[in-house]
Amino acid sequence: MKVDGVEWKVTMTTLFTKEHQTDQGKYYYVYLSGSRVVGESCDPEEDFVETMGLYINIPASKFRNPKGTYPTIIKESELGHLWCVFTSSTELRDASIYVSGSCDTIVKSTVTLEITGFEIGSQSIFGRCTNTQGYTKLSGNFQLDIFPMDGSGSKLKITEGKFNLSDAFGW
Repeated sequence: MKVDGVEWKVTMTTLFTKEHQTDQGKYYYVYLSGSRVVGESCDPEEDFVETMGLYINIPASKFRNPKGTYPTIIKESELGHLWCVFTSSTELRDASIYVSGSCDTIVKSTVTLEITGFEIGSQSIFGRCTNTQGYTKLSGNFQLDIFPMDGSGSKLKITEGKFNLSDAFGW
C-alpha cells in the first residue's frame, strides 16, 4: 500500500477469524494486520514499528462467500462493515493512532475494501491447530482515509492497498 503516496511494505502479517454472537446475530470477526519495522537499529528494543489493522465484521450469512465490498463504520460492532486502526511510533516513543472514523466528530472515512479470494479451513497459530473454522487464506484490495484519534493533525490517505494472507502469522 501507499501512505500519503509513500510505499509501505509489511514485514509481518496476521490473519485470524473468530465467531461471535450478539443481539444482531452471529457474525465472524476477521482481523487482518501488517506490521513493519521503521528505523531499524542494532538493538531490537530501539526499533520503531508501524502497524495497520483492518477489522471486518462478516455476517454469518456471508461467511461461506465473503467476496464483495465492505464499507467503513463508526462503531466496531456494526455487522458487514470494516474498521481500521493505524499506529505509528517515533524516536521519542510517542505513538500516533489513526482510525477510520470517530464517534466524537462523526468523521467517516472514505473506504473501499474488497475481498476477492478466500479459503476456509481449520485455523492454526504457530503451527498448532485451534480446531476452529476460519479463513485460512484471504485476498483483496483497499483504499481509505484515516484520521488522528485525538483529533489533531491531518488525515492519512491510504491507496493501492493489497492483501493476500494465509495462516495466522506470516513473515
